[in-house]
Order: sequence, then structure tokens, then C-alpha cells
Amino acid sequence: MRKIFTVHTAAWSLCCIALLLMLNACRKVDEHKTLVETQPWLASTYQLSGQYGQYGWQYPSTWVVGDTAMLIGKLFTDRPGSEIRVGGVLIKPVEHKEIDPNKLYTITDGIPLVMVDVVRFVITKEMGVGPERPVTVTANGITIHGSPVSIRDFAVSIGKTDTTLVADKLLHWMPANANVLIQRGYAFIRDVHCDRNGSIWFDNQLEINALTGGQVNKVLAAGDKVTDDKGMELTVKQVFGSAISFDGNTLFFSMEDSEPSVDTVDNYIFRLCKMDVASKRITTLNRTLVVKGIAPVNSDAAPFQGSIDRMKIVAMYLNTDLQGNLLYTNYYVPPSNANDHSAWKSAISSGSINQEVWADNLLLISRMDMTGKVTPLMNAGYAANNTPPIMAPGAHVASSLCFVDPLGRYVYGMADVDDWRTLIVKYDTQEEDIIASVKAAAAAFSFRSYDTMPDTKGRGMMDLSVVDWTGMLYAFNNMMVLSDGSILAVKGASLYNFDFEQRTVFCYAGVENGNNAPAPGQDKLTGKAKWVDFSGAALIGQDKQNTVYYCQGVWGTDGIDFYKLHSPGK
Repeated sequence: MRKIFTVHTAAWSLCCIALLLMLNACRKVDEHKTLVETQPWLASTYQLSGQYGQYGWQYPSTWVVGDTAMLIGKLFTDRPGSEIRVGGVLIKPVEHKEIDPNKLYTITDGIPLVMVDVVRFVITKEMGVGPERPVTVTANGITIHGSPVSIRDFAVSIGKTDTTLVADKLLHWMPANANVLIQRGYAFIRDVHCDRNGSIWFDNQLEINALTGGQVNKVLAAGDKVTDDKGMELTVKQVFGSAISFDGNTLFFSMEDSEPSVDTVDNYIFRLCKMDVASKRITTLNRTLVVKGIAPVNSDAAPFQGSIDRMKIVAMYLNTDLQGNLLYTNYYVPPSNANDHSAWKSAISSGSINQEVWADNLLLISRMDMTGKVTPLMNAGYAANNTPPIMAPGAHVASSLCFVDPLGRYVYGMADVDDWRTLIVKYDTQEEDIIASVKAAAAAFSFRSYDTMPDTKGRGMMDLSVVDWTGMLYAFNNMMVLSDGSILAVKGASLYNFDFEQRTVFCYAGVENGNNAPAPGQDKLTGKAKWVDFSGAALIGQDKQNTVYYCQGVWGTDGIDFYKLHSPGK
């Protein structure tokens, strides 16, 4: 039978089709709503209204190792399976909270969010130092990718005069044993470094100290009894140097000790050690004997490279870099049938600033890597027609003092040129050779001025004559290598930034034309950096935010004043 469709049946069919379409559309809207409500996402900006000291937060382009970073968005942090990774490394949140966005954020189709997540976490070296570190968020089975972020060991340097810099005093320190130090002719400070968080570690002949949390605490001192990793009970006799790792976790130090051993009868005992700062555990890296008096037969100072525990080392002038390397000068003296080493022992025990030891001993600048392998870098003693007391591998330089690039690639040394003048040399640890040099007294650096005031504006060419190996006994830390590879030097009453490659210089702090003497008005100790007198400042180092630390008073007996040079808020 032929089926007849009436007007009513046609209308009913259309209604059914329309209903199906509506139901399908509603299902798609519901699915989309569910997707929107379950898919993680990262905000690009957010108004924090003063929370965490911020008002207008922006998604970061750069993080610094050790920073407490922040991400904001819909992150579903509390749900099982949710995770955030940076550089492929799972973050460890130090704080998670939800904030009412006040409907600042809406998703497609105007669906409002009720809350957004704020997650804070610490940036670690394991996340990878370099550009384009990936950021991913996974939640509810969905993974989204945020914009890659650059991770650095240091904050970015602006590469010119920063007019916002101010100098603040941290502390005045007078050693508790000042009378003893003065009586023995020991400097109050002989080595000084800082870690990434701005803690300052320093030593003299009798002790190692740390300035942390606004106070100075003794770390190790002559007379202390300690036990090393081998169970040997040691008594500290004197300290020859120390250096803190940039992460602040490991303290390296060199000392003479006494111990319950028959070796103490005929030998001085020297140790190069490291201390785990958190646990105070001490590990002996090297133990070396130096014969007291005249030896029956001569011996040598070899080997000069290899495993640290097989070397003969009396280490001074310790430095570290970000790669975990330890640099030091080795002043070991071998047994002699003609020399009783009394002059050598007196020299290394002088406690003087920048005392170089010349008494038939090594003058070898060396580097130990994280595996304990030692590599010689520069052999000192090549001055005028002289040669070192002991010939050893390494580039030929005049001085056993050096300046270390914190990134670990370069070491700056001091060689000898005409008329006993200093040639500053740049040694490449990868090429294992000197790759650049400049005469310290030569006006080789073109001045770049950022001052608009004619009375204080710097002009012309400038030299780096403050780096003088013949005068290092009268200068302490008047130069250091910054995180961007440039050289910061105290010259006159101001600080200057030298680009060794481009041969340019600008005023880092102080008055631009204050390179000979303080300019009028440049007589402050703190405050706006332009008017601070930096005469006699001893440079310490930089923290992760590029804050520069320095001290005053190292040549006197009235105590040490510690300062930091920074932009407000850092």
C-alpha cells in the first residue's frame, strides 16, 4: 500500500529533525564546556595587586638558577596525575594557592573561571642552563606547552652604567682575636668570596668565617679539632686559603694540621679539603708532606697533573667557578739536601695579603675538576730573564696570582713585558693556551660615556694599570671578572667595566671622570652609587642577581666594612 504523507506528518518530521539537531548542538556545547573546564592553560599576564611584591605579573622569558619562579593559570595542581615540568624536570612546588580571578579571565563562549592556580617553585640547575628550556603542564590527561624560557646562572647584565645602583652597608666586623692578628702581622682578611645568595666567606691565617643572615660566624679556626672522611683526627694549625662554591654548598680550604701520626716528627703536614656546608663533614682531597730541615737527598715536585690525591700540593689563593672547578696556586717545595725550607715556611705563614712565595718552590696555577683531576694552567716565575725555581707545564707568566672567570672558561694571569710592566693575559682552559693579552699600562680601552653632565663626563682612552703584578702586595682584589665575562676594576674613586675583547670601558659605579681621584661631591660611603667613593674597595664577587659585594678597611686594623652594590629591590 502506498504511504501518504500529510501536512501534519511532514511537520512532525521536521520537528523531530530540529530536535535532533538541537540535542546534538547541546551535546557539543556540553563537550566544549567540559573541555574548557578540564584543559590546563597558562596565563600570559595577571594582576596580582601587590601580592608577592608584584602588581602586573607577566609570563617569564628568563629565570635564574635558585630563583623562586611563579606560574599562573588553570593548572589543576591538586588532581592526581597533574604535573609541571621545566626542561623535562618535574618541579617541586614550594607553594600552591588558588586566587579568585574576579572574572578577569574568560574562555571561549564566555564561560567564566571560578579560580586560577598560582604555583611557586625553585629553579634548579638540573632543569638545564641555556635558552629555550621547555615548559609543560599536564592535567586531566591533557598536556599543553608554554612558551620556552631561558635559564641562566646569573641575571642578565645591562652592559652599561646603571643609574639605579645604590651602595648599602651590610656589616662592620672586628675579629674577636684582632690583637693576636695584629701582633703576628696577619691581615684580617686574605681570601674573600661570595655565593649565589650573597653570603660572604672569608679567611685569614687563623680562621675561616661566613657572613650570613647579617652576622659573621666562625666556620673553622686554628686549634679546632676535626675528623675527616677517613676517620683521622686533625688539629688545625693555620689556614692557607678558602673558597666557597657558587651554590654555597661546598667550602674548599687549605690548611696545615697536626695529627697523631709519626709523619709529624720530620714533616709539615698540609691538606686540601672540602666541607659539606650543611653537614659540616670534611673530606680530605689531598695530604702532602713537606720535609722539615735538610733532606738526605733531593727530590722533585712531580707529578703536575692527574688525580688530586696523587699530587704534592700546598695550596693558596683558592677560587671556584660555576662548573664545579677549584683553582689554586701550588707552592709545594720538594726535599732538598741544601735547603732547610725555613724561608719557605716563613713566607707561606706570613698571613700577608697577596704574598707570593719564592723559595725554591713551585709557583703553579692549577685547576681541579669535579672528578678530582688536576690540570696545570700557568707556571709562574717568568719575569725579565728569570725562570721558575721549578719548571712545570703551563703557560709562562710572571705572577702566581690570577683572576677567574666565574663561568669557568677563562683565567686571567699576569705576564712580564718591557721594563717589568704587566701584560694581562687571557688563558682559555679549553684551548689550553693564552688567546689574548693587553699591556696594563697601555691606554687601549675606548671610553663609553653614559653621563650627560659635562663636569662628570668621562672621555678618551683608559688603561687597566691597576692590574700590576709588581704591586700586588699593595693591592687586594682591585679587579674581578663579572658574570658576563667583562672585568670590573677599582680605578681611582670609581669602578670601571672593561671589555677585554672589544677594548671598551664604561663607568660601572661612581663618577665617570673619578678615575684618578674623587670628583667633587664623590665623598659618600653609601647611597646613590654615582656619589660613592670606592677608593680602596676590595671586590668580593657577585650573587645570582648580579649584585656586587665589596669591602673596605682590609689594609687597616680598625675592622672591615662590608657593602653591596645593587639596584633597589635586589
